Amino acid sequence: MRYLLAMRFTALACLVLAARAYAGGAPQSAGNPTTDTRSPPASVPAQHEVDQGIAVGFSASPPAHKGDPITFGFTLTDTASGTPISGVRLAAWLVAHDQNAPDKNGSKTPQSCKQQVATYLSADLFRRADIDLNSYYVLSLNDDNSISVVDPLFGFGGSQLLAMLPLASRAADWALATQNDALFVTMPASGKVAIADTRSWKIADTIATGPNPRRIVVQAGRAWIADDEGLSVIDIKTHVLNRLRFGATRELAISNDGDFVFAAGEHDVVIVDAHAAKILADIVIDGTPGLLAYSNAAKAIYAADTAAGKLFAIDARSHAITTTVTIRPGATQIRFAPDGRHALIPNPQQNVVQVLDAASNRIVQSADIGDGPDQVSFTSLLAYVRRRASETVVMIPLDQLGVEGHAIGVADFPAGQHALGDGSLADSIVSAPDEPAVLVANAADKMIYYYKEGMAAPAGGFNTYGATPRAVLVVDHGLRERERGRYATALPVKKPGAYDVVMFVDAPRVVACFGLTIAAEKEAVEKPLTRVTAINPPRELQAGATVRLQFALSDPSRKEQRHADDVRALAFEAPGVWQRRGDLKRLANGNYELEFIPPNAGTYYVWIESDALGLAHNNSQFSVYQAIDPTINQTN
Repeated sequence: MRYLLAMRFTALACLVLAARAYAGGAPQSAGNPTTDTRSPPASVPAQHEVDQGIAVGFSASPPAHKGDPITFGFTLTDTASGTPISGVRLAAWLVAHDQNAPDKNGSKTPQSCKQQVATYLSADLFRRADIDLNSYYVLSLNDDNSISVVDPLFGFGGSQLLAMLPLASRAADWALATQNDALFVTMPASGKVAIADTRSWKIADTIATGPNPRRIVVQAGRAWIADDEGLSVIDIKTHVLNRLRFGATRELAISNDGDFVFAAGEHDVVIVDAHAAKILADIVIDGTPGLLAYSNAAKAIYAADTAAGKLFAIDARSHAITTTVTIRPGATQIRFAPDGRHALIPNPQQNVVQVLDAASNRIVQSADIGDGPDQVSFTSLLAYVRRRASETVVMIPLDQLGVEGHAIGVADFPAGQHALGDGSLADSIVSAPDEPAVLVANAADKMIYYYKEGMAAPAGGFNTYGATPRAVLVVDHGLRERERGRYATALPVKKPGAYDVVMFVDAPRVVACFGLTIAAEKEAVEKPLTRVTAINPPRELQAGATVRLQFALSDPSRKEQRHADDVRALAFEAPGVWQRRGDLKRLANGNYELEFIPPNAGTYYVWIESDALGLAHNNSQFSVYQAIDPTINQTN
């Protein structure tokens, strides 16, 4: 038995924010937070302005830890009725305060505030805001073991590589979760899923799954991963892994209402309750389903045997096969349009895109599209068809879909200089946040192009710094409505100083300016070292039997116990084939108890974690235990 203890803990400093109300008054302090507390510092008191009968409130919440983002919030309220104003497009910027700017009695004049708004809306490359609160990031899933994170900035001409995330092996698919704060990435060769924090742009965790993890979807607070034994299911918050073993899963789909996950097996479709993570039905079909797509309009899951040219419609609630539709053999995707009724089925072997009407369960249209159409993506107005042997992307107006007997009109635009090549599991054409627009990954060009609808060619593009992009994804950290009438985002601000906060709403047209002072980071009081001590550790564990381990958490300098509400543990079997993470039980004597059942004979590692006590998930205080198989005679 071995116990390794950490020798030192380094505390994190916190940023301190102060509000500088342009409406007048003395600076307002955010307080003096210390690091030796679980609660983050108090938020900056809100400031208020009124324009066109609309009351605009602004607040900023300082981060709990050094390097964390600051949360910026705006509220919009009708002054006459007091009703929150919902569903508007709000933009805001932070710019270093100019002491020579035309202020009046210490506050920004309406005219100067409007001039600032006009400047930032014009995207003047020579007069940019210091921080754009409407920002989003473009990620490329690269052909090597990496993900590139790029800030497109204005005009896409001066792209900045923010981060390059290393992976254990080549990625296959990815999915965003928890309001875009976490990115889950499958890595088939290593049998793992990487979890990236999209605020800090770091790999936060890596979890071993079933063999050969491929397709991934996010539903009901869980990441669902197709593997060679069924489904690996990861809780988004706790990262606890569960397994549903029913045979190799070839494809996944989810229902729009969040109730169901669908998995395609060798000759069946498995329907899973997404909330209970429980199998509801296993529907055997006369074929090998390689593609899945859910129709919200029909409340049905469609499974395609692409070799045989069969498309099976299955009612999601009765679990009955309602019909079988004949399609062209060789399809690579089924993708439903935003209406949930019409699906496009690209077929690179036949050089055709077929249109399925889920209301009648018939193929009602076909479009002859050459050069190997293999993927379809949508905006609110158009369908974009990717082609393997061409750099030209074909566009289909959505209002032309479903009119049986009518030809489909198409348009196109060039997305680079070279053919797009074979598609990946993840999309290589995605909507941009400022829709109607899309981003297109061109692997041969090593570029990602930005195309705005109605133009003859892309408006620009940015390179991926030598990496070969196979897929593209947008992480939108811009201001979004979090609750009725409240719009917020969180972004890091590294440079201290006084800032103007400039806000603009297009309709109803509202302009408001506020002030914000970000103080320089101060040295924080170092937290006492938290020592983890195993109490009466057993010499060995028994596989298949419940084990209860006790741990004491103490401050060695003060010789006293330490307690917190977030004490949890991670136990895993080396080399990572099994793991459990969960809260610890606090006992009457002040110690903490971990209960689990080691499933196999082998070596087990146990970490104690607590953000409040400074015990990070990768701290060097861990315990090692050996579990034996009780059915095997251990004596010589």
